[in-house]
Amino acid sequence: MLHKTSLVLLLFLINTSVYAQMERTRVGSSLPDTEIFLTSTLVGTQTVQLTPAGELQSIISHSFGPIRSGWSDLFGLDNNAAVHLGLDYGLSDAISIGIGRTSVRDVFDLRYKWVPLRQNNGKKQLYSIGVYGNLAIETLPERRFDYTFQERLSFYNSLLFARQFYDRVSIQFSPSVLHFNTLLADDREIISHTIFSAIVSGRLKLNERQSLSFEYVGYTNMENDTKHLALSYEIETGGHVFQLFLQSGYHFSEQYLIAFTQDQFFNGDIRMGFAIHRVFQLKGN
Repeated sequence: MLHKTSLVLLLFLINTSVYAQMERTRVGSSLPDTEIFLTSTLVGTQTVQLTPAGELQSIISHSFGPIRSGWSDLFGLDNNAAVHLGLDYGLSDAISIGIGRTSVRDVFDLRYKWVPLRQNNGKKQLYSIGVYGNLAIETLPERRFDYTFQERLSFYNSLLFARQFYDRVSIQFSPSVLHFNTLLADDREIISHTIFSAIVSGRLKLNERQSLSFEYVGYTNMENDTKHLALSYEIETGGHVFQLFLQSGYHFSEQYLIAFTQDQFFNGDIRMGFAIHRVFQLKGN
């Protein structure tokens, strides 16, 4: 418990120090495209924001246990941690590819994002439209069955529609479809290999460095579904974006987040977490 508590305190100290000492000229300020979101990922779902061409973005996300457990495990900080590590590379101004790994179920994912239309006030382009997809493989050993490679696969595809209003408010709507090649009867009460869903995301820009964001799975075609909700506070400092969030879900791959969330945010099933986004310039201008 002590080392996890120290990690969270260290995150706050580093953020405060960097915020006070470093001043960053935002990449978005020199580009014609509107910066609808600060990061390519909110908490567990994607935005229309792309990793710039020739740059590598690293993402470290960490979610703890439910805070309703109270002081016994320091409001979840000492229990049921979920960790996600990701790398995304910008192939061009419109396409990025990435790889990630989530500790829950030992899931690896390969992903792509294509955003051919990007909001641009100068060109009177009033919205951004993109496509996102991933292929995930669950590598957690299963003692009861000898799964093949194909049986361990799952897929997720989504359309991304987003717009920023009045330079401060951003809204994104993401209809999606996901598919699991294999599900066990105890995964959910109702087994649905293919699930349709709709995600609503948003951002309120507080100032040039700070934002409040949310993501909400507003619809699925499952009968006994539980909606994922996450709220995030974001701080941009010196090439990093720090996120501190509260969420009901426990996964960082979209198909698992949508299909397997069984906690209710407003019933107190809330997990604290944080994420660190860092961009590295690999190609010269």
